[in-house]
Amino acid sequence: MREEKKISHLSIFLVKQPLSSCQEVIRTEACLAPIEVPIAGHGAGQLFLRKNPPMPPKWSDLFKEFIDPKELAVPSIAAAFFIQVKERCFVLTFGQGGRFLLKEDVIEERFGLVCALNAVEPKSFRCVDVQSLNAIESQMRIQSGQETSADQFGLSVEQDMLKAIVGTPKNPALGNRMAGHDALSVSVRLELSDLPFLLDQYRQLFETELSAEDYQWVNNISSIKNSALLATLERALEEKLAAGQFGGIWLSIPEIIEWTMVKGFIYSPHGKGIIHPDINMQGFCETVKGPITLEILHSHQVYCADADHKKVFKSWSVFRCLYAEIELDGATHVLNDGKWFSIAKDFVERTNIEYAAIPISDLKLPEYQGGGEGAYNAHVAALEPTVYDLLDDKKKVMHGGGHGQVEICDLFSTRRELIHVKMYGKSSVLSHLFSQGFVSGQLLQIDSKFREKVRAQLSPTHRDLLNVDPKPEHESFTITYAIISDAPGQNLHLPFFSKVNLVNTRKVLRGFGFKVELLKIAVNDAYAKTVKIPPKKRNGST
Repeated sequence: MREEKKISHLSIFLVKQPLSSCQEVIRTEACLAPIEVPIAGHGAGQLFLRKNPPMPPKWSDLFKEFIDPKELAVPSIAAAFFIQVKERCFVLTFGQGGRFLLKEDVIEERFGLVCALNAVEPKSFRCVDVQSLNAIESQMRIQSGQETSADQFGLSVEQDMLKAIVGTPKNPALGNRMAGHDALSVSVRLELSDLPFLLDQYRQLFETELSAEDYQWVNNISSIKNSALLATLERALEEKLAAGQFGGIWLSIPEIIEWTMVKGFIYSPHGKGIIHPDINMQGFCETVKGPITLEILHSHQVYCADADHKKVFKSWSVFRCLYAEIELDGATHVLNDGKWFSIAKDFVERTNIEYAAIPISDLKLPEYQGGGEGAYNAHVAALEPTVYDLLDDKKKVMHGGGHGQVEICDLFSTRRELIHVKMYGKSSVLSHLFSQGFVSGQLLQIDSKFREKVRAQLSPTHRDLLNVDPKPEHESFTITYAIISDAPGQNLHLPFFSKVNLVNTRKVLRGFGFKVELLKIAVNDAYAKTVKIPPKKRNGST
């Protein structure tokens, strides 16, 4: 009786083309002389063992008075196996630190992810890793107690980047369990002679197009790790900045701030004499002599300043405040919150078309004159109290079901417009705005108890505009996102991820029966002007 093959746990990397030698891929200086490993009918691979002197475990120092740590010293084994199969090269890594025997930018990114998506049974997912690009950019791992399909993990195909999956291959010969990220991690029964055939099967899976029906969205957005591409994008960005070509490039606040405490912003180190009502490229350029470089963007800071022109509670590097869209070889690349992303061309086109289709509100709201959103909302309500009901933070609704305090809206009009007002900012700031409208709108449509609480918060002049029962009729209410921006012109130029978020939010809100509109609130010219700091105010300022 033939003995069953043993299970091996493999971590497999696919080497980028045209790299074809171990010297180009392996950090040979960190390894002992390679061991040639012949494989019958195939040729040979090279096994590299890391140079690693014996080291005592870290915990042994605690008992150094009683034992000699050197007696506990053992070598920590790490290895990398380089092998070429047909026209492609692979590296298998072993032990802790085996991955670090590879040079930078030598492996195919997402090899394991694409291979696993094409290999696993669609209903056998046990775990997914995702990076979310909504209000709070986050990375998370979602695990299931049983095998299930990808759509059961609650992923947003418009806003989540799939980073890794764990599932069971449809073909048992490919492994019992498979995890895919950059590396392909697989538990599989094999002998050494089976390895070349198996690696070629994985290569074919990687080169197979993802199912358009199930997984094509995975290619919508991907983070960029390739240092050569990153360097090219940074050069292209610096060239545009040096030429003063700011189309698709702007500065904005990267997070939500308390505007009532903020008089304006100061650029440091060379902008101490001027306080700006908001941040933008023009204001920053006035504080820099010569061309704008990435080094300058990283080294210069933006500080929030109070009425006494003193630094208050928040500061960021100018680079973190920078948003940029760079077209390169027909592809769109986005710099957002200090990270570069590649965006699929058809996804960009589809998003821009859907964003352009969002109606612009015909509301005629006054210009913003400073003081923050709260002061602006109160000003609007005071100007036309019979039209707008002010629903500020004091009128938030306490509601269960995991919501806690819910902000109904900022202003509620007699035309049944739920108006949400926010200062312009980066994607995370605007995503928070869109989320507020979504949560409030969803509850208004599905929860009579919430409608009852909202009705109690409304002024008598507006109370009868909302009934507890029945629920609101289709398109009887409008959710208006009003964004305060000092950019010239009537159009709102949102960061790409904000467009994605808004388009996605609008689809759901329309499904709930709401009209969704967008409005740009202009900034008064007097407020938009920079102000020189009087000398007497300089003590303690930045």
